[in-house]
Amino acid sequence: MLIKFMLVGLTGVGVNMAFYVPIINWTGNYLFAAVCAFLAAVTNNFIWNLLWTFKGRAVDIGICRKYITFLTISLANLGVNLIVLYLLVGYGNFNKILAQLSAIGTVSVCNFALNYLITFREKAGKEIYDAARYRSNL
Repeated sequence: MLIKFMLVGLTGVGVNMAFYVPIINWTGNYLFAAVCAFLAAVTNNFIWNLLWTFKGRAVDIGICRKYITFLTISLANLGVNLIVLYLLVGYGNFNKILAQLSAIGTVSVCNFALNYLITFREKAGKEIYDAARYRSNL
């Protein structure tokens, strides 16, 4: 599941950078570019995580609620991303594109853990019930 999440994340990085680079070139404002790129990538990531990474998990939770939770977690991670980006560019004199890639990498592990545990969580005891049901069908 983590590998799927990472692959989805890579597509999200692609979407993110596809927006980030042209907006930086257009406006010169890397923080504004990061927010715009985030908005484009977050929906891409949610759809792929829903349909592929976490397919069949948390079926008792509606898609709208999952999206709101996913977006909330992603917004928190965006805050951390922006802080890391600001520190790397403002104080570390990093290249703005490399700094954005580094900031994305910094928040990725936390993003997976929170979405696994909250957005796409299973009901308590569901795994035990599924295992018992599987054994009874043998």
